[in-house]
Amino acid sequence: MVCKKALLVLAGSPPSVEILRWWVEETDCSIAVDGGWRCFAEAGLLPEVLIGDADSFPSFEKVAAKETKVSVHRIIDQETTDFEKALDWLDSRTSPEEIVILGGLGGRSDHLCTNLMIASRIDPQRLVVFDGHEEWIRRITPECPLSLRGRKGATLSLLPLVPCKGVTAKGLRWNLSGESLSATGKLGQSNLCDSDEVVVSCREGVLFAVVLKRT
Repeated sequence: MVCKKALLVLAGSPPSVEILRWWVEETDCSIAVDGGWRCFAEAGLLPEVLIGDADSFPSFEKVAAKETKVSVHRIIDQETTDFEKALDWLDSRTSPEEIVILGGLGGRSDHLCTNLMIASRIDPQRLVVFDGHEEWIRRITPECPLSLRGRKGATLSLLPLVPCKGVTAKGLRWNLSGESLSATGKLGQSNLCDSDEVVVSCREGVLFAVVLKRT
């Protein structure tokens, strides 16, 4: 399987039908992660893959019997989350350049935090995006800086899950030049996009840029 741009739909707050349809068109392969299957079903769409341990979607066998075009993989492993299972499965078959995650935001805060921690471990050369109704989150690594266009006036926060060094940001109300951000030091909460062209990079660490869709 060749998949440069992969879509993973998790079982968190579901995306709108419009967002799901748009990303299905924009990506090379779509994966329903356990209960994420319901999002596809409600939109009248079929993912290429269904994967998980069936704890939040117990109808794996019914799907496997009915939807022959869907590759179904039930993996019983309580040591990993369904998100991790999907990433491991994807890595074993292809090396996507970009991973888009829907259903990973909102809902339970413990799930959101865990999803971001898992995403921080993905190969730093890959572009990683979370999309939702209210916000859009993009991971930033030294190998994968952020170039954001057309969001002038939007609120943008920088979330350092690990200590980050050499953080530079241009196009914001409060720009940064080689700063260090961390949980115990300087944070990057509620900045503003002052330009339609925003660039954020870091020399070391993993940042998440959180962009609110409503200003």
